[in-house]
Amino acid sequence: MRRLVVVLAVVVASFGATGVASASASTSAEKSVSVGGAVANPRAFSAAELAGADLDQVVTGSSPMLPPGKNTMLRVTVKVRGDSRAVTFALAEVDTSFGNHPAVFRAGRHGVDLTVPGDRNGSRTVTDVRSVTVLVSDAASATRAVRVTVGRRVVTLPPELLAHLPRRTVTAKFGSDAGQQTHTESGPSLSLVLLLAGVLPTSDKTVVAVGSDGYGAAVTLAEASVGGRPLLLSTVEDGKALDLPRLVPLGDVKGGRYVSG
Repeated sequence: MRRLVVVLAVVVASFGATGVASASASTSAEKSVSVGGAVANPRAFSAAELAGADLDQVVTGSSPMLPPGKNTMLRVTVKVRGDSRAVTFALAEVDTSFGNHPAVFRAGRHGVDLTVPGDRNGSRTVTDVRSVTVLVSDAASATRAVRVTVGRRVVTLPPELLAHLPRRTVTAKFGSDAGQQTHTESGPSLSLVLLLAGVLPTSDKTVVAVGSDGYGAAVTLAEASVGGRPLLLSTVEDGKALDLPRLVPLGDVKGGRYVSG
């Protein structure tokens, strides 16, 4: 059985007025978009080259440097930085093979913008994109029930505590190696679990769930709050209590991010 460890990474970006003014003075010829970080093929794109492209295609084309293991691409997160802000995505969310919630580059007023057409609002839109940075989580497995790690702070939550939290019940449908799956999942929201662990569950949080065998998958809380796709830790599946909870990223077309206990 895989135990679930929720490892939380919080990225806070700050941009001063001086940096914005300097960037706005750049000519269109200077405004290339760099793709780098944990990739084997970093490169720069012009706005014209990116317009119309999907974020996941751009990232996978740069060959993220992945650890060995099954579906380690699910550990990848992507920070897209623009003229005044940065937004982090789980690559699997925008990958049509998994989350199927695409993020698309569009021609903008001063370069190229990134938009998420399926979102409830435009709060994840990044205007005048300057860089795309690829990160790969090395979060380790848990030795206890559910462990929430933020930096050096660790909080362990026993399954019996999670079982007494307010629950939401959803119907999850996704593809798997065994064919199409349909399950009734019931449990607290991931945000509520983080709050119980003393973590403020804001949309800019990135969470990696890892099983005891090292299998891991990243999500961002914005997938639920902005994307409208609930994130649960299921404690009951098909009416039967689970020994350990299961991460449920509702809306994924494949079950790769359903990290189970």
